[in-house]
Amino acid sequence: MTIEPGPDQRNGTDAGQNYLASVADLVAGLIFVFVIMLAVFAYQLAQTTNVFVDINEELRAADETRREMLDAVAARLRGNGIRVEVLYEQGVLRLADNAVNFPSGLETPIPEHRANVGRLARAMAEVMPCYAAGRNPEPPDGRGDARAGTFCPGEAAPQPMTCPDRIYPWRLETLLIEGHTDDVPVSGATRYRDNLELSSMRAATVHRMIAACEPAVERLTNRAGQPILSTSGYGYARPATEDPARRAENRRIDLRFLLEPPDTTTGPGESPVGTDLREAIRRGGP
Repeated sequence: MTIEPGPDQRNGTDAGQNYLASVADLVAGLIFVFVIMLAVFAYQLAQTTNVFVDINEELRAADETRREMLDAVAARLRGNGIRVEVLYEQGVLRLADNAVNFPSGLETPIPEHRANVGRLARAMAEVMPCYAAGRNPEPPDGRGDARAGTFCPGEAAPQPMTCPDRIYPWRLETLLIEGHTDDVPVSGATRYRDNLELSSMRAATVHRMIAACEPAVERLTNRAGQPILSTSGYGYARPATEDPARRAENRRIDLRFLLEPPDTTTGPGESPVGTDLREAIRRGGP
């Protein structure tokens, strides 16, 4: 004899089946949402990874370009018997004590080193045009090309280097002529208030000497049309040596090369760089 389930039993069974179906639908919906979220996360991760790859490539290209420039200038100076130290990570070319040194408390290089400023100007005139974005026109009165003083070695025109091919069009934004002093306070008999002012005047003096020897260097510009050549003074705050017996080495000039990355409006074949990357490279790299 077959016993048919009563109404209550049938209702309980249906209710249980409906409950299980609802739970299954809910779980399926949650899994679907999870899969969508995972796909979005994977996409964002891939995009972020690509950004970091691009940044690393840009920084690598900038580093290679600056190394080319530093090595080219250093090679020309060493060819003239001038010792230089290249600080690649800082983008600095440090002129050694036999290059451009200063008497204590004075802004003009010692007489036997003044010709080295002319050799430095010649090297800059040969190398820097490859890395500048442009140049200002020659002054109409011709005064910009008038050589001054006796520190310009020879009168032969610079021999421009063959500009290297580069994937990324990095350009010089600024070339800082940095003046330094030793830690001896300036004498009250001088016209300088302190070592900071003396170091700034040393940089300005070398700037004028370079411009007098090779005026074309002073006319080179960055992408904004601003002159590349500039100066700064650090006083005794950045010594090359802490040895008191060698403090004369701190009375020196450094050259700091700052690059600007490609513009976001560059032409075909040039790599656009975002604002954040431009700022990161300006601060920490090139």
